[in-house]
Amino acid sequence: MSKLLVVLQCEHVQKRCCGYNCTHAFYSREGKFAGYEEDTRYMSFTCGGCCGAGLSVKLENLRKRLRRFKEDDQEIIVHLSSCMVSDNYHKAPCPHVDYIMNLLAKKGFVVVKGTYISKSAEKKREAGIYRSLD
Repeated sequence: MSKLLVVLQCEHVQKRCCGYNCTHAFYSREGKFAGYEEDTRYMSFTCGGCCGAGLSVKLENLRKRLRRFKEDDQEIIVHLSSCMVSDNYHKAPCPHVDYIMNLLAKKGFVVVKGTYISKSAEKKREAGIYRSLD
């Protein structure tokens, strides 16, 4: 079975952002999504809200569903959306990102920081208004 890429989006940002730019970047294989094979599948869900403690239940539910359909749960890559890990139009980086990253690592998921970065956000990084992604 092909790899599954999960974009984890901030619960608060998701109330304002439909996630289209991240989805488009994935299907265009741009930025952080460059190099993924064509058969890589995509899904997105939120962290569950501050502090991310609800995420554990969502991850266990995902694994349960994968087992039900006899899919390999070791082929999951989790991208923390740019709205979680960087200064951006929506808000500052998530103050709980380290907790979330540790939770994902403890559960055995491969974690990548970032998804889509707009041109205006890049200009603000170059001007020193926003901090760099890493």
